[in-house]
Amino acid sequence: MPIDTKSFVAPNDPILIRKADPIEARDIQSTEVRNIIESMLDIAYGHQEDRSKAFLIGLAAPQVGVSKRIILVDVTADGKGVVGDLKVFINPEITWQSDETEEWYEGCWSTDKVCGIVASPSKVRVKAYTENGTIMEEEYTGYTARIFRHEIDHLNGREFVQRITDDNKLHWVEDDDWEAYRNNQGWRNWPKKCPREKWNKIKGDRS
Repeated sequence: MPIDTKSFVAPNDPILIRKADPIEARDIQSTEVRNIIESMLDIAYGHQEDRSKAFLIGLAAPQVGVSKRIILVDVTADGKGVVGDLKVFINPEITWQSDETEEWYEGCWSTDKVCGIVASPSKVRVKAYTENGTIMEEEYTGYTARIFRHEIDHLNGREFVQRITDDNKLHWVEDDDWEAYRNNQGWRNWPKKCPREKWNKIKGDRS
């Protein structure tokens, strides 16, 4: 996957547990914000000129060292390979979420090789500014709802690992294991666990 991993901060970077700063409406179309968005899009598309298909389905600005409330989400992603509509959301917030939850695996460029099974709302309503400065509010379901929750968590200094209370659902997945983990729901009975102590060592002292 042609993603420049050097673009991401290390898992022990304090920015990952800091609440990101909101962007004033008057600044949304500023050069500074535009440059941040373009940099994030470059990373998501693997710096390729063809932007018909991104290599990331979600990205939050703190992951690449910018403490601003900007995320990218592919609103067509289904967790089974369908992608194609990566959008920018500024100051996003979940205004409503369903009581019903669904379990699915999650991984993150900001948590090294740590993955896990996370219960997440099956439906969410998201309010945000678009990159053009207009306000939108839409409802998303299933896997897309999960991406929004995951990325907005990043803006609030929270990682998916914090949502896992059963350590048997905290996994270690090497690069060579990824297909087996993802395909045919191999993650449901994944034998390689990540002890909480190992995760604590990876994240280090981020105070």
